[in-house]
Amino acid sequence: MGSTTLTLVDRLEHHAMAQSGRNGFTYLENGERETGNRSFSHLDARARVIASWLTRNGYAGKHVLLLLRDGLEFIDALMGCLYAGVVPVPAVVPRPNRSLSTLLAIATDAEAAGAIAKRDDEAYLKPAMAESLPHMSWLCLDEVDGNADEWSGRKIEPDDLALLQYTSGSTGTPKGVMVTHANLMHNLAAVQHSMRLSQESLFVGWLPLFHDMGLIGNMMQPLYLGIPCVLMPAVAFLQKPVRWVNAISTYRATVSGAPNFAFDLTVDKTSLEQRAALDLRSWEVAFNGSEPVRAETIERFATAFAPAGFRRTSFYPCYGMAESTLFITGVSQGTEPTIFPFDSSTSAAGDDQCDQNANAGKKLVGCGYPAPGTQIAVVDPESRVTLPDGIVGEIWVGGGSVGAGYYKKPLQTKQMFQAHTADTGEGPFLRTGDLGLMRGGQVFITGRIKDIIIVRGRNHYPQDLEVTAESSNPMLAKGAGAAVGLEDDRRTTIAIIHELTREGWRRADRGAVTGDIREAIAAKHGLHVSRVVLIKPGSLPRTTSGKVRRSACLAMAQAETLHTGQSQTVLNVPQSEQVLIQTTTEVA
Repeated sequence: MGSTTLTLVDRLEHHAMAQSGRNGFTYLENGERETGNRSFSHLDARARVIASWLTRNGYAGKHVLLLLRDGLEFIDALMGCLYAGVVPVPAVVPRPNRSLSTLLAIATDAEAAGAIAKRDDEAYLKPAMAESLPHMSWLCLDEVDGNADEWSGRKIEPDDLALLQYTSGSTGTPKGVMVTHANLMHNLAAVQHSMRLSQESLFVGWLPLFHDMGLIGNMMQPLYLGIPCVLMPAVAFLQKPVRWVNAISTYRATVSGAPNFAFDLTVDKTSLEQRAALDLRSWEVAFNGSEPVRAETIERFATAFAPAGFRRTSFYPCYGMAESTLFITGVSQGTEPTIFPFDSSTSAAGDDQCDQNANAGKKLVGCGYPAPGTQIAVVDPESRVTLPDGIVGEIWVGGGSVGAGYYKKPLQTKQMFQAHTADTGEGPFLRTGDLGLMRGGQVFITGRIKDIIIVRGRNHYPQDLEVTAESSNPMLAKGAGAAVGLEDDRRTTIAIIHELTREGWRRADRGAVTGDIREAIAAKHGLHVSRVVLIKPGSLPRTTSGKVRRSACLAMAQAETLHTGQSQTVLNVPQSEQVLIQTTTEVA
């Protein structure tokens, strides 16, 4: 059967019948001990009970918040919604006494008729949200009752809305991407093909299930294929990163991945003895979906875990975003990552070929080739004219994985999802807002349009400055900095916000660290750093997928400039609601 004629509901029903006893999901509550399992038949039965319950209560066709922490019950509820024709809206569950502003904004924008939560979370969320959302009802998952046989089924069309996936908000207010059942099936088939997944594949994951990389990449993909998946909560990884690679070693996982920072953190927080105890020879696809993927991250991790059997060819750089369901491009599985030097300061759209900049020092990592049924165009963002290979422009994406648009935002949907090139008239394309180039048929991401810092007429990518800064002093954490532009007296200057290591937070000479950052950036980029903000380990603002929230970092730098007027300060910055995991537990 063609994947476009089916839905994920059809897939689960098929697996429940064809391999009813096979375990689908295993949950490690603390990242080490098994605390729950779901066979495909058990998951199918539980989804039917929840679907019947939702239908009896009149929620078919409505939007419902999924306020459930990572775990098997999240999967039960999500599939129950899909069975019933309820549109789930996955969202982070704020801790008690934390800001609810983001959650309230999502609930309002999504026109949520209800929220599914566990009793303990409902106890504090319901009264806190009642004033802003008096008409939203609450559905307690602990109280679900019924029999799976009561569910009579529901016809689901491929173009029906499957879920609202809210963007992680790295550059602005979160927006709800309308993902259809056809979008899901197209993207899941693309991932299977691009990663060469089979019935012998096995996933391990810790990424949050309310975010697209965790939800679609780690949960829906194995469900689509009918293969096992081992999950743990993200906080278990953050507390002890060794738990991630231990699980891969123990369960002989073939597929697992994360953003740049997680690979770097795992290197930083594991000992030689811990690595020696691992066997990572089974790990075939170590996907990294950061934008851009860092060559330094690949080198550090591959070198550190080579004694455990990790192969450099297992690294799988890829590119994706919620607006295209998840996956857009990926490398050829089992090949060496493509890395080449590139001068970002002179290779803006319209400049000479990148190969002429071979001595500039920056390294770009290839994020692979377009997935089946996906079209890529590199376009001048101003003129909308397509650009030749090797020239930087905005990445435009077309194909069956591109969502139906932003919910209740027709103008933004037209601008972002329905673009056409000026020279050829091709389209519609999704405008990603990401800058990159094509080289040998492969996509290379250089940064985001909104993040570029322009100083004296020259473009500077913040990622370049961040890599230079972190390499300037060993007391600076890897992959934990942000470079932003500060406007002052009609000129742009540079501010660096960077985490210290645990040791650095205790005993670093802050003045020396600041001086090293300034000296390194001046020497390599010819730029003056007007402000350095050194922050506590684990406190750099990040989105739910681990991307740096540069807008929040800019606000930090601006606020401190106004408050102190000093050129260097040290902050103990609390994690915001958009940081990867809402936890007060520091990384061990």
